[in-house]
Amino acid sequence: MIMKLHINDRTALAIKNNTKRIVIKANQENSEYDYSKLKPKDIIEFISDNLGVVYVKVKEINHYDSLEELFTLEGTRYTISSINDKEDAIKKNGVYAIHIEYLYSEDSVWEELYEKAKNVRNPRDVSGMISAGGVGAAILTKNHNIYTGVCIDTACTLGMCGERNAIANMITNGENEIVKLVCVDSKGNADLPCGACREYMMQLSKNSKDIEILKSITTKEIVRLEELIPDWWGSNRV
Repeated sequence: MIMKLHINDRTALAIKNNTKRIVIKANQENSEYDYSKLKPKDIIEFISDNLGVVYVKVKEINHYDSLEELFTLEGTRYTISSINDKEDAIKKNGVYAIHIEYLYSEDSVWEELYEKAKNVRNPRDVSGMISAGGVGAAILTKNHNIYTGVCIDTACTLGMCGERNAIANMITNGENEIVKLVCVDSKGNADLPCGACREYMMQLSKNSKDIEILKSITTKEIVRLEELIPDWWGSNRV
């Protein structure tokens, strides 16, 4: 389930900075929102006026009869982003402490994917015949999850690119639709996937042609997968 909620810019920034990890919400009469229906792994799309959309994943939901009980058991370090939040919320009874995991912000998604792909790199020798980690990749899925992977190079043809490693991670977690991809090479530059990875991604979904791929972190230039592999042979088979 995806729930869309409006929040102020201060709260959005606190969530983005990871200083707010618990959102306090109370069901109200005639409201379109019923927080009791939220479950772990559900997505909340927080919408703010100036910071745009911030996506988070629900990790845990706890219900309390009062805010006093909530703050006693949950604490305030990651619960409130300012004293105004607490004073406003304390007027309500029967509240939910929604533990969240920050995923990404719509206005900085390319920078965040780039950093994840860059940071996952760790060039090393796994053995005398295998090296890994020179190239990193990060993919954003239709379900708003981010998966990463690194290249694995072997003495024969058994290795894999960082993109396919990230895709394997995605498939292991039950997904198959990619929305955005960033690959970072050994020099820290955004790079395009090789021919094998392009073919692999095209076979994932009928929507794979629309995958956006970052060409440059400086200019934010992107290219769609369909542009890299036109007239694909399997277009009528996925």
